[in-house]
Amino acid sequence: MSIGERLKRVNERDAPEESVPLRVAVLVAVVAAASATLSQGVGGGFSRLAVLVGTPVAFWFSHWARYRTGFWLKAGLAIGVMVAFGSFLGSLGDAADGGLAAAQLPLAELFCWVQLLHAFDLPARRDLLFSLMSSMVLMAVAGALTISMELLPYLLVWGTAAATSLALAYRSELGQVPALGPAPPKRAASRPGAGLVPPGLFRSVTATVVAVVLVGAGLFAVLPPAGQSRAVTFPQQLAGSVPVPNAGGLSNPSLGGDDPGGGKQTSGGRASFGYFGFTDNLDTSVRGRPDDTLVMRVRSSSPDFWRGQTFDAWDGRRWSISDAKPGSVVGDAPVDVPLAADEQGTSTGPELVQTFYLERPGPNLIFGARPISTLYFPDRRLFQLVDGTLRAGVSLEEDSVYTVVSRRPIATKAILRDSDGSASAVPDRLKARYTGLPAVPQRVRDLARDVTASAPTTYDKIQALEAWFGANTRYTLDVPPLPDGADAVEQYLFEDRIGFCEQIASSLVVMLRSLGVPARLAVGYTPGERNPFTGLYEVRASDAHSWAEVWFPGVGWQSFDPTASVPLSGDGGLSRASSGLPSYLAQRLPHPPAWLVSTVLPVTAAAVVVFMVAGWWRSRRRRRGARRSWADVSLARLEALGEAQGRQRRPSETAAELASALSRSGGDGRLDQVAAIVTRDAFSGTPASDAERQAVDRRLEEAGRTR
Repeated sequence: MSIGERLKRVNERDAPEESVPLRVAVLVAVVAAASATLSQGVGGGFSRLAVLVGTPVAFWFSHWARYRTGFWLKAGLAIGVMVAFGSFLGSLGDAADGGLAAAQLPLAELFCWVQLLHAFDLPARRDLLFSLMSSMVLMAVAGALTISMELLPYLLVWGTAAATSLALAYRSELGQVPALGPAPPKRAASRPGAGLVPPGLFRSVTATVVAVVLVGAGLFAVLPPAGQSRAVTFPQQLAGSVPVPNAGGLSNPSLGGDDPGGGKQTSGGRASFGYFGFTDNLDTSVRGRPDDTLVMRVRSSSPDFWRGQTFDAWDGRRWSISDAKPGSVVGDAPVDVPLAADEQGTSTGPELVQTFYLERPGPNLIFGARPISTLYFPDRRLFQLVDGTLRAGVSLEEDSVYTVVSRRPIATKAILRDSDGSASAVPDRLKARYTGLPAVPQRVRDLARDVTASAPTTYDKIQALEAWFGANTRYTLDVPPLPDGADAVEQYLFEDRIGFCEQIASSLVVMLRSLGVPARLAVGYTPGERNPFTGLYEVRASDAHSWAEVWFPGVGWQSFDPTASVPLSGDGGLSRASSGLPSYLAQRLPHPPAWLVSTVLPVTAAAVVVFMVAGWWRSRRRRRGARRSWADVSLARLEALGEAQGRQRRPSETAAELASALSRSGGDGRLDQVAAIVTRDAFSGTPASDAERQAVDRRLEEAGRTR
């Protein structure tokens, strides 16, 4: 066969598909997938209207024209695809500054247009299945773009429609297989439209969906989470490009009139999600915490503190930044971020990629695990302080996106303990800046010395202090006001014995400095709650936090906090994609009353077990008591006849082959006729007549008597 003939054979038109339910099911799957993709900000209003309205019209047209050759239709569709591709190239030109990441949305829009155009030419089942597979790709695209649970309804509709489509396509294919015998008479439909839905379809679709869900849940429970290793590019987007009032300075409009940037639009009170730590100084006498507003989502393969900035100067009540003069970091994305002056000597480990999706406007701080080595950010100019703090030159509004690549030093308990014997001494610059203290009350110094008296290493000193905090103080948001003139650390340690993160972290830093250990106060966010279904950490305003950072020679800065549990970088990250699922569901599912748990639930569980056991027992009895067919009984008699002659039936041997073997050994040629009648009765769809059955029974009985 020549190449041309092969190509002609491959491209032959299949028989037109007559099943309307199949076309409707595929249409629902395609529209659900397209809607899911468009809901992620893909395409404009015209594209959405054209795809969502045009796709049903296209499916109707392809059914109406399924018998036509469609040469001019194919030519028109080819022109339409070229136009869509030209529009895609134009979109790439407009988004050239955003790098490869900016091509995601135009590419998804192009795929939606191709799906729409292809829907005009679906004459055969093969074409419908191709559209179904394309809809699966669209759902995957939507899954890659989404950062929330809003995709779930689309996924449920698509999954049900896809399972229905596959079941209907299989039934349609079976309907074209030639029958072995005369077709059974068709029964009249019991109600109008009943013939449109094949019998047993609901059971088949339900079984398929349940099987897929169970397999998916099993894989979800054991597979590791999706990582974010180094790729060609990562998401970056600015919702606006409004410069901050003071280039290089800190701006935080969520603080209202307390905005350190002093912008024109920052009058009024602090927003409910504003955190007073994201400013030029942190006053520990301030009370009140942010609410639970969702401020950002973070995609990361491992949890960490999302640090914003640090403070090094302490006056007994307030923290401030002693050197706030920024240096410029200029470059196109991705920007290689140099190690800051106070980060020199930090060891570097494997990359940790974090993408931040902002849900609320906030400070112009670049959050992330430290130290940051690479930043994907649309604006070319950034500002860096000596402690490694990064500030944007523009306001970070809602819907802004940036990605940071961190090279965290590998840290474990053993490594941190061994760092005390490291040949790398603490630089004099760090000692001067991060061990200095004002006139700290003597009993604070004495307490630090007494608690750590038996601790041999810096790491053990930190653990001893954290253990003392846990045993002798209590974390609470209900903290009394700080008296005028009182030292905040002394008040917390000896008077109140209660406080929240600012008092606790400040006390840890001050006590470590009194022991000669370089330490500073860091502010940012705890990891937040991980959504196991999206894989993103959902960070709320109430996750705003402060903690201690301690310098370890040969390692660098490490975070410590008695109130938040975040693993060290060397202790590994998440083990499974489903990590955190039980706690995530427990916080969202309603908690039943105690009486319901103790009475109704056990009774219900017992009833379910009894029902399942009874069903299994009935099924077993039904199988035992099921009447065997005449062909099955006759075949068993033929096998028994062979066993009596010492001739067992082989597993792959047909009835005709067994009868032939018995005829040769016993000389009874009538057994061949017996096998032929039994085989035709069992498999042809045409039962043997009563006379044939009587003849077979008689011959088998005679053969049994003469053996």
